[in-house]
Amino acid sequence: MLAVLRAQNLLMSMKDSVLDEVYTNNLPAEEVDDSTRSVALITDVRSDLALPGNDDFHAQNKEVEIQIYYKLDGDDPDEFETKLKHLFIQNGWSMVDDRGHTVDPETQQLTATFYFVFFEIEN
Repeated sequence: MLAVLRAQNLLMSMKDSVLDEVYTNNLPAEEVDDSTRSVALITDVRSDLALPGNDDFHAQNKEVEIQIYYKLDGDDPDEFETKLKHLFIQNGWSMVDDRGHTVDPETQQLTATFYFVFFEIEN
């Protein structure tokens, strides 16, 4: 399964989520300037080959980037982000980076960016 779809399914299953929508690969045009909703964008970063043997590979490390755009005047996202990290770790992902919070210069929305890797053994 594509890592972005695996991550999307996981985020959409999250209880008590502040997210109104979870997108993969790109944001729809109508979401780009909408600061009234909290949305996540999941994109592929890379797939690295792993477990080499017999002139082949037998696993992949699949990395995704999760960008979260919080609605203006939303609640403090700290509790949500902690739950998000627990959710991914408890479901076999490893967190490789947390880029912290920034403010989108166009919409003034608070944003957060996380990187997670899923180790998948090939059949």
